[in-house]
Amino acid sequence: MEAKKDSISNLSLIFCLLLSGLPMVQGEERSDNYAIEKLVIGTTNQVEDINVNDNTFTTYLETLLTKSLIRVDQSGNFVPALAESWETDDAEVWTFHLAKDATWHDGVPVTAEDIKFSLEYLPEKLGGSNWNIIESVQAPDNQTLVIDLDSPDGNFLTNLLMLRTLPKHIFENVADPKKFNEPKSAIGCGPYKFMDFDKAAGLLRFQAYDGYYEGRPAVKEIDIRMFKNEDAMMMALLKGEIDAIYIYSGGISYYNVPQIIESEELGYILIENTGVPAALWMNQDKEPYDDVRFREALSYAIDYEELVTLFTAGYGRTPTAGFIPDGSLNYVETRELSFNSTQAMNLLNETGMVDVDGDGLRELADGNKFQPQILVKSDSVRTAEILKKYMNSVGLDAQIKVTDGSGFWEIVDAKGHEMFISRTTPWGMMMEAGYATGYMDTRSNGWPMVDDQEFIELVDSLLASFSDEETARLARSVQEYYARELPAIALYWNDYVQPYNKKYQGYVADPIHGILSYETLFGLHPA
Repeated sequence: MEAKKDSISNLSLIFCLLLSGLPMVQGEERSDNYAIEKLVIGTTNQVEDINVNDNTFTTYLETLLTKSLIRVDQSGNFVPALAESWETDDAEVWTFHLAKDATWHDGVPVTAEDIKFSLEYLPEKLGGSNWNIIESVQAPDNQTLVIDLDSPDGNFLTNLLMLRTLPKHIFENVADPKKFNEPKSAIGCGPYKFMDFDKAAGLLRFQAYDGYYEGRPAVKEIDIRMFKNEDAMMMALLKGEIDAIYIYSGGISYYNVPQIIESEELGYILIENTGVPAALWMNQDKEPYDDVRFREALSYAIDYEELVTLFTAGYGRTPTAGFIPDGSLNYVETRELSFNSTQAMNLLNETGMVDVDGDGLRELADGNKFQPQILVKSDSVRTAEILKKYMNSVGLDAQIKVTDGSGFWEIVDAKGHEMFISRTTPWGMMMEAGYATGYMDTRSNGWPMVDDQEFIELVDSLLASFSDEETARLARSVQEYYARELPAIALYWNDYVQPYNKKYQGYVADPIHGILSYETLFGLHPA
């Protein structure tokens, strides 16, 4: 244990040394004029309400309006946000030292009590397994925050990346933040303040906050224009009506890339996707999804090369059974997923699923009719239809159930699904112990309800690991577990395309929020 303490202490020292050398943007060093008066960004992500529970609005809340204790830079390193520095001796008690000059957009100072309130209020009102590990939060003074976990967690900083810091003086009297859609709900402490949301017009407006403690950003106003479909958005980009396109943890269709290449006015950033753009998740609490032979049979029934062609125009990659995309930290090569209908049918035969009545469709081993259900949101119907075709070809009478976004997640959260299709985000792959464990582990999101002892021990060992070598070894074991047990099947891997108009330069993508990065907000400039 002493070796682990020494390792953590060394990490803390490195953090402090790194932080002391980070350049901070100071207001007095910047011109009185903004480099850019207005930046117009197009998106197909839709905002329904300006509250802290709207998934799309919280993207802008996290990037523009407020700040967590830390953030990641373009290289994926943890760097200061509201916390100027932090330390821990054991990965269980974490102490953060806050910036002294930060204020909310109404001028009230940001204090450690606000962060304490946020960490206690949000889990109570919105839920979320990311904060279950917190035992207590203390604010001994305005600039010091102490978070005590119920067990060591070397990956705890990752959770803090998505903290929606709230002003206590506003939210302490809000009983239900899901229904709090007044402009005050968007008061934050970030470089931009909320100006307006015109739902009918599909327009969000943000303006630089003059009192921002780290100085003035490069752009005075940022407008987010929401489009119903990608074709209309691309047309607006080609006409110069928008300056860039932004889709959280995603990009435009590869079929639109030739238009960008042919245009002299447009460029693009190719961003390595450490998330899985589409995966099939199976609920192991239900039969026959609890049988690894059935899950393996599904893995062989899928034509991955066809999916790569259909959904990435051939620019994507065939995934491996280890689920974690190549290019991820501590990636190891496992079995490449491949289409083999004969193998799929042999495995299904082994489970006892055969065609009893001669209609070409398999019944369960007990002779009962079997219609596996694929749950999808409306934007994934095409993927579901193709998977249904694959399953039909090996004798499975797959059915598709389509719901809206809220209905979809209600079913998944209640573990009422058999199978569903959903992506993972880069941050999602990092949560809990990293390496998609937050999605898999039944103690966290638990989409496939993985709760066997071997996996739980791997997750707990990863959380307790303080050395790079041990983490790499455990990461390999996790990927080998996924490859053997197949709790989820990645359908393809990709990198995503973020286009922009070349009249502005300085777009920098970070691994979490893409081009809506701190570096873009402060470094963008006319070409």
